[in-house]
Amino acid sequence: MSARERSEEKAVRILWPSESLLKTIEKEIVSSPVITPQSLAIKYGIRVSTAKKLLRSYHKKGLVVYVDGNSKLRIYRGVKAK
Repeated sequence: MSARERSEEKAVRILWPSESLLKTIEKEIVSSPVITPQSLAIKYGIRVSTAKKLLRSYHKKGLVVYVDGNSKLRIYRGVKAK
């Protein structure tokens, strides 16, 4: 597979989600047992950098709890997750 073919297969990710998508994400992450920026990006088609920013803001709002991680990967869980 050439580099050109790989670039054509690359998924286009949303830079910043719409208000309706933000509300959907907020509703669903509260009860999620495991949330990573990568899983959020794949599920909703947003960039990983955007997912990191969203998770940081949701952590400040109290919607998610930081569980574990390091500088490359942070693992969160929803507040209502069991």
